[in-house]
Amino acid sequence: MSTQDIKISSISIPHSLKVVGIIGGIWAILTIGGATLAYFPEHPDFSIFSTYLSDIGATPDWPQIIFNASTLIAVPIRYLVLVLLVMRLRQLGAGKSFAVATLIVGFLSTTGTALMTATPYTVSMPIHKTGIGLYFLGVIVLQMIIFFKEWSLKEVPKILPSLSLLMVILYLVFLAMFILYEQGTVSRTAPVIWEWLAILSSIVWMLAQSYVLGKEI
Repeated sequence: MSTQDIKISSISIPHSLKVVGIIGGIWAILTIGGATLAYFPEHPDFSIFSTYLSDIGATPDWPQIIFNASTLIAVPIRYLVLVLLVMRLRQLGAGKSFAVATLIVGFLSTTGTALMTATPYTVSMPIHKTGIGLYFLGVIVLQMIIFFKEWSLKEVPKILPSLSLLMVILYLVFLAMFILYEQGTVSRTAPVIWEWLAILSSIVWMLAQSYVLGKEI
């Protein structure tokens, strides 16, 4: 066995998941916090009940630069977390079909994130909405897959699949409210709080999955 093979075989998947996941969670918090701070001086009426994250990403100069650039950087980090999570669950008994399905859906979802971030609604609303659909629908399907698999694995604490189910509920509610807004049934601000709750739940999910499965169970 070569020196390179020895180094690769000695890499700890749980430890890698923990480190990358915590980095991803902290990066997400800094991205949203930094962009919001840049947005607030010119928009003192900012509120999580009336301001979409997309509003921040579509605001010229620093709010847009911080939010969009940082979110695009976060895309490969998030996908790497997903890859490491799949590898960790494989160690705990998940099958190959689960891994393939999770990584495909996860790729589509992260592609949606990149699409809606790189193309703010002020540039192209159709492309931005396509990204929204890919991201939110992708997350819902992805978290359902992870929920059922983690729930079936005895060594995985039930809090983890429960957080996946919470994400599914929050993302579904936001998507439903957004569709109702598009149809003119509810006001523009009605879906906003649900978007913030959905994003918050995704950060909590990432940190929890990484920390708990980052331990040698």
